[in-house]
Amino acid sequence: MSEPPNQSHKKQAEPPPFAPASPESSSQYGSSPLLNRMMFIFLFLLFVGVTVAFSPQIAKQIAYSWNIGAERAKAEVARQFLHDNPLSVTEQRTVWVANAVAPSVVAVHTTTTKPPIESQVQWERSNLPDWIGTDVGSGVVVDDRGYILTNQHVIADALDIRVQLSDGRVVNAELIGQDRVIDLAVLRINADNLQTIDWGDSRQVTVGERVLAIGSPFTLQQTITSGIISATDRYNAIRVMRGSRARTFPHAFLQTDAAINPGNSGGALVDMNGKLIGICTSNISINGGNSGIGFAIPSAMAKHVYEEMMAHSEIRRGWIGVQAEELIWFDAQQIGQERPQGAIIVNFLPGSPARIAGLRHRDIIMKWGEIEIDSPLHLIHLVTLTAPDTIVPVEVFRRGEILTLDITVGSRPLNL
Repeated sequence: MSEPPNQSHKKQAEPPPFAPASPESSSQYGSSPLLNRMMFIFLFLLFVGVTVAFSPQIAKQIAYSWNIGAERAKAEVARQFLHDNPLSVTEQRTVWVANAVAPSVVAVHTTTTKPPIESQVQWERSNLPDWIGTDVGSGVVVDDRGYILTNQHVIADALDIRVQLSDGRVVNAELIGQDRVIDLAVLRINADNLQTIDWGDSRQVTVGERVLAIGSPFTLQQTITSGIISATDRYNAIRVMRGSRARTFPHAFLQTDAAINPGNSGGALVDMNGKLIGICTSNISINGGNSGIGFAIPSAMAKHVYEEMMAHSEIRRGWIGVQAEELIWFDAQQIGQERPQGAIIVNFLPGSPARIAGLRHRDIIMKWGEIEIDSPLHLIHLVTLTAPDTIVPVEVFRRGEILTLDITVGSRPLNL
């Protein structure tokens, strides 16, 4: 048996599995290190070009996103702390309230056609063209759909309205509705990531309670001042000047010694739980600065006006059609009062709801529903907050008798 032929060629060793491919083998797949480098350089240059072309917008968006995220996180932490610690009273609490509320307060910039009151007379005597100027006030974000509440006098006579958010964004605003009687207006902006404020109940506010006022006095955005509630249900007429016109507001105000200066109008007055209890409106001042006597529209009234605007695109006010005066001490003694309370009817408008309900001349309205009447202005305030067509039992003193009459509240005519 013959042996197998001697194999003169041995089997070549296979390359290790991770050995780099030879140029010949890599060329089989249509690639080379040079081609890879060129492709990398091309993609890198493309990226640099796109980045350079859009860098301002990208940088701006990153800045906004960073600010929005930081503010929202800070506000959410602060709100959670206030919710979990409603009764804690420390100096640090003011910081928590400020962090929670500040992102909800904005600056309202307007281009106006009316000069400031101090320049009004001089301008009217001149032969210069129509006045075009700028002004700034404040506003409060009350709905994350972009709705903002401010004072009506902030946007009166405005050619355009712009809102500057706490994160620096500036957006155009649309006027949704305004109420000259109460001095409130609703704006709408197209912006996302809005931080809304929480409504408080101004009817539960007490004298001496600590509060913060937040706004843009003298164009200084996000200015926060502190104080207390000095008085509630301040029914004294308050004059707010703008241009050549002065207005009086017979409804109730909250009074505070927290600094309210020009530019604070429309800003937030909040309690120490970070709840909105008022819209800062005006102050009493001799020289135009803060004197420690500021006024805010109570949140109960502000919320009522806002909801009416949103639901009906107009303000429906209760009305009973009477003219009333304050009681004097003699009248109070006749009905056994220790101090004068109530409202004496001295006149009716023809066909008024009060006349239809059976009220008479010199009747004294003692209660509106279950609420005792302090003064004629108090009565007007309560009637204004009552929806038209509501039936309200009214307690009346008439010639030694206490009567209860039901009044169907009417809707206040537009010319009143």
